[in-house]
Amino acid sequence: MSDIPENQIESWLKKLERESWQLELLVSAFTIFLLIGANSAYKEFLHSLSYEYNMGTPAFGIAGLFLMIIKNSIQALTIALIIHLMLRGFWIGTIGLRSVQPTVDFEKLKYNKFFTEKLKKNGVISLDKMVVQLDEICSVIFAFSFLIISVLIAFAMYLMGLGLIGVVLSWFINVSSGTIATIFIVLSVIVALVYIIMGLIYMLDYLTLGFFKKISWFSKIYYPFYRLFNFITLSRLSKSIYYYLISKFSKNRIRIVFTVLGCIVLFMFLFEYDQNRYFPEAENTLTISADMYDDVRSADDYIETISIPSQFIDKPFFPLFLRYNPGDNSIIQGNCMDFEPLKEDGLNSTMGIKTGKGGFHITSKDYSVEDFEQLLACQSSIYQIMVNDSIYENLTFRFYAHPHKDQKGLLTVIPTEGFKSGENVLEIKKVHLDSLGDAKINKYVTVPFWFKPS
Repeated sequence: MSDIPENQIESWLKKLERESWQLELLVSAFTIFLLIGANSAYKEFLHSLSYEYNMGTPAFGIAGLFLMIIKNSIQALTIALIIHLMLRGFWIGTIGLRSVQPTVDFEKLKYNKFFTEKLKKNGVISLDKMVVQLDEICSVIFAFSFLIISVLIAFAMYLMGLGLIGVVLSWFINVSSGTIATIFIVLSVIVALVYIIMGLIYMLDYLTLGFFKKISWFSKIYYPFYRLFNFITLSRLSKSIYYYLISKFSKNRIRIVFTVLGCIVLFMFLFEYDQNRYFPEAENTLTISADMYDDVRSADDYIETISIPSQFIDKPFFPLFLRYNPGDNSIIQGNCMDFEPLKEDGLNSTMGIKTGKGGFHITSKDYSVEDFEQLLACQSSIYQIMVNDSIYENLTFRFYAHPHKDQKGLLTVIPTEGFKSGENVLEIKKVHLDSLGDAKINKYVTVPFWFKPS
């Protein structure tokens, strides 16, 4: 556009400003439609992660927090755009009303003199003024919506940066020893402290609308970190919107908005409205969970712990599915110290190298040489299965991918001989590690079912 005269560019921009409401409406409506669908799919994706991976590891913990912030960003943007769309609709209605009734005819209303004077003075805003104010508010909300999302994403990127520093330095500490390991430990503490402190200063500077930029001696020290965190948090994408907004409106008003939004978010985290006083939040032996029965489980639900075909059993055998939880890897390893699976807990290469007559050949990794019997014995060793206080010690287990969402686990079949007619209780205990790392066996899950002899 360098060859276009400056007055034409200015005229084009003014035309865009006048007609920007059309783009706002189009973008808002289309984005809301997409976000509502994306929110549902994203929730399902987040829910599936806890069943597919061990989210208790530090790396996954940081990634999980990042993904949760993205989910909150989607919800916040949806709410903000719905508010914007409603206000734009109100604005269009105001313009339509102005075209048929530009002023208020107080004489026709026949109010008393006192009330008429009060309404004329400060009781009724003119439609002209309302149209201008609503247009400004809508445009600001539209821009501010994306600014809020950028703040949430910036915080998530900051956490990801902290997690990446921790993972890299932990790797260096693990592969080194002696004095070098000590140096890396000291270095990791220093780097983490500097990163956290400067990140907090950057956040406070952002929320206070540039407090640290006003301090002459500190601003020169702060500037390199400001540039660094601009890069880490992707703030360059929203920096222009931020500075234009804080230069247009009163900073006190913007601080009030930030404070109110912060209080709302904090309140939502700390409190919830619940009138179910006499219903327990924690599962217990008196709770029946639908996800444990194949015939009543919702298609959207996952198997949390175990699953049996139904609450009502009338056959000589019934299958029991035990879901494999990657978080149990350390427990299984502790029970099978002498066995090392072919796969690592984490990243694994999908390629392998074979030697032959023609030399070296790159192929997919061969897992057919795995000791499957030992693998099965190790995984099943952490469970103890009981029905009505009778312990089953010689059950046969098989690896099994449950048809419901293809969840991995073990399958065994329990004979119903000896069950009593009516209610029976299946109780499963599982090995776990206590705070000292010692293996203990505790109650894992209790499932009631009703047996009718055939």
